[in-house]
Amino acid sequence: MSHVQYLDELVKEYLLFRGFSQTLRSLDNELKIDKDKGFRVDRLVDQVVSHIQTYDLVGLRELWAHLDKRIFAHLPHTLLPCVRKLETSILRLYVVNTIQTNKSDKLVEFFEKMAQELQSQAEWREWFILPYLKGVEENSSFAMYFTRQWQDTLLVSLHNFFAVVFQPSFLQSIELPTLASYRDEASKIARLQEDNELLRARLSALTTSDQPSLEHLVVPDPPPPSHLMDDFYNIAQEAPSSESQLKSLKTILFGLGGGLPTSPILGRRATGGAASASPQPSPIAAQAPSSNNHGGTSVFAHSVARRTSSQAPAEEKKRTRSSSVASMSSRNSGEHIPVKRLVQTSASTTRQSRSPTKIRPQEEPMSLAKVEVTGDKASFLLLGQEEYSEHRAVVTHAVFNPSGTLVASADTDGVVKLWSPSPSPKTQSGVVVKSAVTALEWLPRGERFLLLATKAASLRLYDSRDKKTVWETGPDSCPVLKDQRIMGVRVSPGEGSAVISVAPRVRPQGTSTPPAPPSLHTIDMKSLKIESSYRLDGGVVNGCIMNHNGGLLVCGCNDGSVRIIDLRCPDVIASWPAHQGEVFTVRLSPQENNIYTIGSDNRFACWSMAQTGARVMDHVLHDRAAGPFLVGVGSGGTGRSVLLRPYGPLFALHQDGEHVLTCSPTGPIVYKVGENGLEQVLQVGGHKSPVVTVDWCNALQCGTSVAAALDGSVTVATLMRQ
Repeated sequence: MSHVQYLDELVKEYLLFRGFSQTLRSLDNELKIDKDKGFRVDRLVDQVVSHIQTYDLVGLRELWAHLDKRIFAHLPHTLLPCVRKLETSILRLYVVNTIQTNKSDKLVEFFEKMAQELQSQAEWREWFILPYLKGVEENSSFAMYFTRQWQDTLLVSLHNFFAVVFQPSFLQSIELPTLASYRDEASKIARLQEDNELLRARLSALTTSDQPSLEHLVVPDPPPPSHLMDDFYNIAQEAPSSESQLKSLKTILFGLGGGLPTSPILGRRATGGAASASPQPSPIAAQAPSSNNHGGTSVFAHSVARRTSSQAPAEEKKRTRSSSVASMSSRNSGEHIPVKRLVQTSASTTRQSRSPTKIRPQEEPMSLAKVEVTGDKASFLLLGQEEYSEHRAVVTHAVFNPSGTLVASADTDGVVKLWSPSPSPKTQSGVVVKSAVTALEWLPRGERFLLLATKAASLRLYDSRDKKTVWETGPDSCPVLKDQRIMGVRVSPGEGSAVISVAPRVRPQGTSTPPAPPSLHTIDMKSLKIESSYRLDGGVVNGCIMNHNGGLLVCGCNDGSVRIIDLRCPDVIASWPAHQGEVFTVRLSPQENNIYTIGSDNRFACWSMAQTGARVMDHVLHDRAAGPFLVGVGSGGTGRSVLLRPYGPLFALHQDGEHVLTCSPTGPIVYKVGENGLEQVLQVGGHKSPVVTVDWCNALQCGTSVAAALDGSVTVATLMRQ
């Protein structure tokens, strides 16, 4: 990942050569606010330190949440305790800095904002006394955290952790774009060429020798991969000033691994007689400062090893480009659907998908009675299941907040409930609106604000902590919502704006005024003013999802198409037919390289994001996974069934991007996304009525899912990944 910055320069060079000046300026602007920092370890560590020095708690939390979603979520499960320990230590460093710089207001602000999240964690219980404790630096419970040695050691550990997890071996689940994998392809081709030359030389020696021996035919084994040493381990072996300090320091250092011997970066332990010998410090560890400053000033003059990337030589550039072309031409071809508004290329020059999958759709939907678990039966275990029964109507949505501590559920009567899923479902607050709830979304950067929309085109922001409505708008105050119904809402990652999908309401016959066409509106979250509007030709957006920076909007429409809209224009940059019927739910993979859709034709499909319109996978789901959902209305002999349109998501993705949770008539079902389609691994069940919406929280190691049914019941299931 260290070559990403060099790739950025190559892209800039190409854009400049083609004369795409506007695109080049947009790229430069986005690179300035890039949270990944080009995957450069030193810049990421500096960014963490900068947030701590400037008391930017929000920025620090956003940066870590971004890394957690983009990088840490794809690491082996054995490293999750290490990630959580590092997060705890960084927050403690923030607290220590506020005390050392005499910023008591920032210290109080920290515990006010983080109290709800930290109060349930045992390692933070003693820390809540800090705003009221004098002489913290001399307190035996906290003195260690104010030493220069602990702070420098933490920063070096963070540097080493980033350096290790950014290695390709740890990010195998992240499918890199073809351009970013050129170095691996070039190295592979170079090794193959060397092997070919060696074999040619030995073949020539065999043909010219009178008495060939078997020794000429022996090919030496490839050298084993170099062992990854944890430099943090070497620092921990250097004896501190006292035995007690040594014990405390070792506890923290090895605690970062959670006591897991299988951890790749912290599993190297001293054994036997080697424990008494002091190992040679690594270059990174040797540069860490060793002074023990106890003063009241900030202590962030850290010394972390800088890794500088040099420009690739001309020979490497030439070999790299040729190897990239060779690797692309050798890839298997997948099915590609023509894409509107894009330049069509011939089959010989079309860049193929990195891992194309054969399309083997099933011709008939699976019957639940005939479905058997044929996959890895131990991939998920159902640990427990409980029911939340506070709704009296059909539940349209049931969604977790970002941390998984609250669930917001809404029904067709306009009742919204906020409740905690553990240890047992318990209602915290609620709100009643005038119409059926058609969209429900938590703001991504916080744990308290909930945005909800109704069929009557009203939009409301609700504060779950203060239990009050922050603002509300509707047809009376917003003219573009008049005679409209809101189909979906999506909040931008920065929470500055929200995209609203509207469609005309059914009007009585004889009305002379024609209804407004379906459209998308971008509304400012503070001023409640419409920033921009975009009309779709012949389609209503049923569901949409944004990419990580909010620049692109992927829409699933009622005409069966998927559209990708550039919100900065706005304009449709890609469109292709995806389903026979309506597209109800769209989702992006964690790496944002694939688009998952489900439609009224009961099909689950995967599409390439890079090669827009290329179908990666298509699978016919079990019966009534996407409807039709029939609801009985009336009573006695006048009772009849009404077709219910699904508003909430019909499937949810696991954080690994390899498992999906779907609806069914008897409860949610977990599938594994494979090369030939979906493979059922667990039937959760637990419902007597068809499930109409699901959600999956992956904030905790044991994932929790919710499923809502037509009868108003909501079940919470705890699923453990094996």
